[in-house]
Amino acid sequence: MGSRQNRFDAIKQAIEAIDIATQEELIAELEKRGYDVTQATVSRDISDLGLLKVRISGAGAPAGRQVYSLPEIERLRSLLNEFIIKIDKTENMMVLKTHPGTAQAVAAAIDAVKWPDVLGTVGGDDTILVIARTPAVADYVAGRVAKLRDEKAF
Repeated sequence: MGSRQNRFDAIKQAIEAIDIATQEELIAELEKRGYDVTQATVSRDISDLGLLKVRISGAGAPAGRQVYSLPEIERLRSLLNEFIIKIDKTENMMVLKTHPGTAQAVAAAIDAVKWPDVLGTVGGDDTILVIARTPAVADYVAGRVAKLRDEKAF
């Protein structure tokens, strides 16, 4: 991977980990991760990655704060808001219960996010099995899924 792809990965990780509302915040976060970037570079990266500016509210988010997000995260957030009924976790696996007929779409959206160390998903009619490499990764994904489910983008 070239430095551009590494920078893209760092941007994705940053906006997944924390709410970033401005290009200046993104530049500061990239600098913490060892990248020396200009505003023009970050602006171009935002465009190339197709980042969206979304207004979110819900668990831990100030009402109506606009933050950068990935299109695949927004699709997942939408599906989780609409279809997830229950989240259970054990060791390195999660079981997500959905409304009937919606599990495969939600599983595909989880796969599209490409969380590191998520080995894959199996979607049935109303149940999804998410398999992570370690219990710590499963904890992270379960927390992230719960947060996305509870947040509303508008």
